[in-house]
Amino acid sequence: MKHSLVLDKTLNDLMEASDLAQDEHGIKQALRNFTTAAGFDRFAYLNVRADNVWALSTYPAEWQHIYLDNNYATIDPVVTIAKRTMQPFVWSQNDNAGTAPETKRFFGEAADFGICSGVSIPVRGGFGRVAMLTLTTDKSAVDFVEIRNVTHAITAVAFVHVHLNRLVSAQHTPTIELTPRQSLCLAWASMGKTMDEIADLLGISERAVRFYIKGARDRLGATNITHAVRLATERNLI
Repeated sequence: MKHSLVLDKTLNDLMEASDLAQDEHGIKQALRNFTTAAGFDRFAYLNVRADNVWALSTYPAEWQHIYLDNNYATIDPVVTIAKRTMQPFVWSQNDNAGTAPETKRFFGEAADFGICSGVSIPVRGGFGRVAMLTLTTDKSAVDFVEIRNVTHAITAVAFVHVHLNRLVSAQHTPTIELTPRQSLCLAWASMGKTMDEIADLLGISERAVRFYIKGARDRLGATNITHAVRLATERNLI
């Protein structure tokens, strides 16, 4: 009987490593270690908004150039599923290529670079953005991992998302910074979560959530939560 690796066990290590990262390179190394621990070959973090895509990845450089230059995010079935479901899912070339010629060509090109199947965990950012972490393998199907706590998986990727954006933003706007907790609370607020729901998701009190959000508002100079979310999104802090 084949045993699956429970991805949940490595998510805490990913969050801790991301929290300790001092720059984009540190986040990339944390994701690389997480990918290896999960039994996959490569990872891709995508931050997508309309036809604008920002990526952090260990995919072959040639495939990254092909993907971005051809705006493949608009035809990539994995991105389409992520936007539609906003839930973790496994995928493969065999199951998702469909019959459309452009989709078959896309998966064929990806397979040439050893990207044949994987697991993707999407999170919703503010103002139409979707971020997603994808782990890939050259195997024909992913049957060696499972995710038991979906909320925990999404929270972990959201944590990486906001922390990475905070680090990248700090390179351009060093005078305004949010703590990881402040960013994460605002990120959940941008998804329509209430104070109580955010508290449950993060395992902290509602009072603590209010404290983090007030701190974020003060740092951003925002008049309310909606304003804070907008300012944080514009500065790539969530």
